[in-house]
Amino acid sequence: MPNRRALLIISIIIFSAGLTPIAIRIAQSEGMPSLVIVFIRLWLVTLGLLPIILARFREDLARLSLGQCLLAAVAGFWLALNLLLLFVALEYTSVLMTSLLRRTTPMWIVLPEIFIFGLVFSRRFWLSLVVTLIGVTMVGLGGFSAIEAGSDPLLGGALALCGSFCFGAYLLIGRRLNNLIPPLLYSFLVFFASALILTVFVVFSRTPVIGYSLNSYVWAIIVTILAQVLGHLFMNIALQHFTATAVSIILQVGVVLSAVIAQFLFGEIPAFAQIVGGILVIYGVTVATIEQTRAKWKRQPQTV
Repeated sequence: MPNRRALLIISIIIFSAGLTPIAIRIAQSEGMPSLVIVFIRLWLVTLGLLPIILARFREDLARLSLGQCLLAAVAGFWLALNLLLLFVALEYTSVLMTSLLRRTTPMWIVLPEIFIFGLVFSRRFWLSLVVTLIGVTMVGLGGFSAIEAGSDPLLGGALALCGSFCFGAYLLIGRRLNNLIPPLLYSFLVFFASALILTVFVVFSRTPVIGYSLNSYVWAIIVTILAQVLGHLFMNIALQHFTATAVSIILQVGVVLSAVIAQFLFGEIPAFAQIVGGILVIYGVTVATIEQTRAKWKRQPQTV
């Protein structure tokens, strides 16, 4: 993978990861429910991709096996659940706490990567896991003493952690399926499945999707551009060249960016324990990813 192309993809992913929580928070402040924002976000990108898919990937679409369609549907389920948990978590706690906890994904996909991909981890990896868990604990407990940490930091943190589990499942499926079909087609299938799942949620919860302010719809569109177009599409492309864990660590940089912006826009000043815990989380996940990536390249050399 050419260095310039890799740098561009990584930069776009970081930009998206850093600004998406900010845009979500603003959209929520306009009075639009989280479920509706996710619903609009997924259908907009699905309908936007449909003409491209029909024009460029009609033959690939016809060759899809039942197993590939089912895998894409499962990935779509985990993506939809991850998005809902992220949005709801932001209603209860700060951008920093939500972003940090949901970026712990690499720590929760260890066992699947051991059994599915046959990875062998070093002692440094397992030590980094301990460091990360300590950091997560400090971030969670520090939320109670942080300024503007949210109405229920414990609940928000728990939702963010659950979202990280769902995101890990989504990444693992993407790593397996994204190498079998074109990434844009894979993205369309996942987004379409997620949109259908969110539609079921909207119908059964009887949540209206119209009647909100113009500003709320504008911010919902901005969220879509940042997260789906610049975020997930480029992340699916990156999964062709990096491991699921490596993609996860790239997203860690976005945590710092979003936290800094949140301090200025929302006055979310973290507690000292959260700052220290955040550093431990980022350090632990970084070391874990480096060790995981080295282990994979030793067993299965590739050109990145």
